[in-house]
Amino acid sequence: MAPLALLHVLLALVAVLIGGWIVGRRKGDPRHRRLGWIYLAFMLPSLAAILAQGRRDPAPFHGYAAALAGGLVAAVLVTRFRRRVRAWRSWHAALMSFSLLGVAVAVGGVLGGLALGVARGPAYYRMFNGVIVCGAALGLWIINTRPVIWGRTAGPADRRARLWFSGLVVAVSLALVLAQGGWIRP
Repeated sequence: MAPLALLHVLLALVAVLIGGWIVGRRKGDPRHRRLGWIYLAFMLPSLAAILAQGRRDPAPFHGYAAALAGGLVAAVLVTRFRRRVRAWRSWHAALMSFSLLGVAVAVGGVLGGLALGVARGPAYYRMFNGVIVCGAALGLWIINTRPVIWGRTAGPADRRARLWFSGLVVAVSLALVLAQGGWIRP
């Protein structure tokens, strides 16, 4: 495995663990903020490593990584401009959930590739597309049905943010699956 890919995987594994811990905890307290910054400190270098590697041999997954990085930046900006953003907590939760779901799917793809003994090719992309579809569906179900993730009951503006979040996950996941073409290649 290339050094940048290894760095990407190791940082992402730590980010999944931290993100999973954050999801189950109370939102908005100092510990939540501290863990959030630690999560960001692992995620951004992980995404930067895979994007740097993708400069040599770009693949659809690198677009996925760029979307996750953009979501993380937007999640931070939403907290900084909270007075100007309606339902900023829901937007922040949605964008952070998007990044955690994305990294969980990516880690699932890496682990699936290790289990199959492949890192590229039709078999890998078919498996990875299956992980994307199943991971996105399961993740959306968990994220949209568990109040602990959002920290409170949803009002109309919050429900709108959740709807946009779900649409974003479906659009990005579908775009990646179609770009990889793993369902149709032999």
